[in-house]
Amino acid sequence: MSDTPESIVEYAYDNITEWYLQWVESQKSPRQRYTKIVLGKLQPSPSILELGCGPGIPILKMFLDHGAQVTANDISTKQIEIAKARCPAAKLFSFYTLFHLPRSKLKAMLSRIHRWLKPGGVFAFNLATIDEEEIHGEFLGYGMFWSSYGVDENRAMLTDIGFDVLQAEVLHAGDGNLEEGDPDFDAEFMWVVARKKESHT
Repeated sequence: MSDTPESIVEYAYDNITEWYLQWVESQKSPRQRYTKIVLGKLQPSPSILELGCGPGIPILKMFLDHGAQVTANDISTKQIEIAKARCPAAKLFSFYTLFHLPRSKLKAMLSRIHRWLKPGGVFAFNLATIDEEEIHGEFLGYGMFWSSYGVDENRAMLTDIGFDVLQAEVLHAGDGNLEEGDPDFDAEFMWVVARKKESHT
């Protein structure tokens, strides 16, 4: 295994599949609320790209149940296999999500996502909030990598790229009620809903 940030993250998620599945099924998270916000802003039968789908639940399944056409990805081929079994109607492929990227690559990735969106298209996501170029840690016994800018830098970057930030809030994982052994204990994330501006030509 190489020691690039991407390979560290891929290896960890490939090796925690069963635990992670149980965790996402039981974890209280703002992701369902943000999914409902996005679905409320879209036309019927929308086309959706989900970045970092994990095992396909709960979010990918929510999109499909809403009648969306979904393409989803994850860095872990093992997570993709689980998602395929649970959500066979989705198109699935593999690469990964934002706070596991080195922050030097974050603006380019967000700019790419901005280009993928149709004018008026909506993007919901979360970012880490710690201003750190490299965070190496452990996740369920496996090495893990995170990288992040602070909240003000995140917001400025989104505006600079051309997003309208419709909603942004910093929330403690599990509403701050997680037990010390939980992998997200004491973590906070910046949850964002942003829209690509309509083109006026």
